[in-house]
Amino acid sequence: MEKKVLCILVSMLMCATIVAGAGNEIYDENATQSTPSVINVLNRDMWDLQFNFDMGGQTGSLYLVGVVFDGDYFYAAEFNSATIFRFDKDGNYMDSFTMPGVPNLLDFAWDGTYAYATSTTGTILYQLDMAGHSVVSQISLPQVTYNVAYDADADGGAGGFWIGQWQNHLTLVSRTGAVLDTISPVPESCFGLAWDPWTTITGYNGPFLWIFTGTSTGMDGIIKVIDLDTKAIVTGVSHNVATELGAGIAGALELTTDYEAGTATLYGSIQATADDYAFGYEISITNSPPLTPDAPDGPDDGITDVEYEFEASTEDPEGDPIEYWFDWGDGENSGWVASEKAQHAWTSAGTFDVTVKARDAIHLGESDFSPAHQITIVAGPLLEIQTIRGGLFKVKTIVKNVGATEATNVDYTITLDGGSWINLESTGTIPSIPAGEGKEIKSKLLIGFGEFYVTVTATIPEMSDTRTQHGKMLFIYAKVNPGGG
Repeated sequence: MEKKVLCILVSMLMCATIVAGAGNEIYDENATQSTPSVINVLNRDMWDLQFNFDMGGQTGSLYLVGVVFDGDYFYAAEFNSATIFRFDKDGNYMDSFTMPGVPNLLDFAWDGTYAYATSTTGTILYQLDMAGHSVVSQISLPQVTYNVAYDADADGGAGGFWIGQWQNHLTLVSRTGAVLDTISPVPESCFGLAWDPWTTITGYNGPFLWIFTGTSTGMDGIIKVIDLDTKAIVTGVSHNVATELGAGIAGALELTTDYEAGTATLYGSIQATADDYAFGYEISITNSPPLTPDAPDGPDDGITDVEYEFEASTEDPEGDPIEYWFDWGDGENSGWVASEKAQHAWTSAGTFDVTVKARDAIHLGESDFSPAHQITIVAGPLLEIQTIRGGLFKVKTIVKNVGATEATNVDYTITLDGGSWINLESTGTIPSIPAGEGKEIKSKLLIGFGEFYVTVTATIPEMSDTRTQHGKMLFIYAKVNPGGG
């Protein structure tokens, strides 16, 4: 009962503080609706929901404000409590713990190794070993601080922290607590903070500071973004989490590249409901896809049922392995192949656009399709070797042209593996086989005893066909099994 009364009093104090500073209001009432972003994230949509899980219902706690992810687990802090709740990557509650020397908690940040926590005591930032449940160090802050975000670029790359207290101040400090920069005016009702070097927004230089506003109305958690180059809120980029996922006020906001390979995840918490929850959105791509390939190289013309090879090439900005997807323009494709080369045969005549796209084989970022390479396919000759037959002193068969045009200069080879003492190979050329017709070919004189395999191959520049059957030589008679066995 005392805890609920304390939470209500704290909420009233928060509202009173924010109303007093209402002159700093930066968003209008229309901003409470999710608005389309003007962001360029390399063909991926901002605000794709990656996760959303209940924290309050699993733990029985209220006002779960701070949330941080270490690559394996989520940790949540209850407002004005020293208890830290742990969840697995899928959002399942694991356990809870406290750390000696850490008082009531508010917000978290993560630098890739350690968590940093603010406290209701106000002017201390605690460096925490979450796995070891211990305090590593403390940083004295120049102002009362409720919310925090780690900035890896600050202080010449040494790293620093954006700290704030709703609309009272928004300050960048070093790892020693020295003031490096400020933002003024502070967006109204600003709580969660997340530093972002990954996202590209048209018309802005970045990097960016995402802010989670909405603690004064009671039921709005709205994400906005500040361009740190101009220190101005980016127009047209905002998202109302409470409207989309469930009512509640703004809580934590953090950014991680460890939740899903190749993406930056903006995550945080909605608090002040019976089911405080955590959420995460794909906000941008952290690994660029390959450059769009040029039109693939290959022949300009061909005939039906003949396989042709095409080749593509491009580069990946990070040097990652590349896979290719060839679209043959006839409803067929190669699927993703690791090779720069792929082959295809068209079964009907026509002109087809061959295009190709590439993707990063590790992070799966895809390029656009290339310009088209046109290939014109006409109906052509198509050879088919009929059943091989035996007889006195020879084997024979018919080479048939089942294609649409005449086959000329058809080279053939008849080869016996075993059986005959002489003429194990016979060759020749058929000057012409009209479309739909066949020509008989015969081996040279055969004499011998024993089993053999006979193989017939017929070849034209466009294609070839081969057939093998089993047989037996009975001195001057070649017996061939019609089934091939």
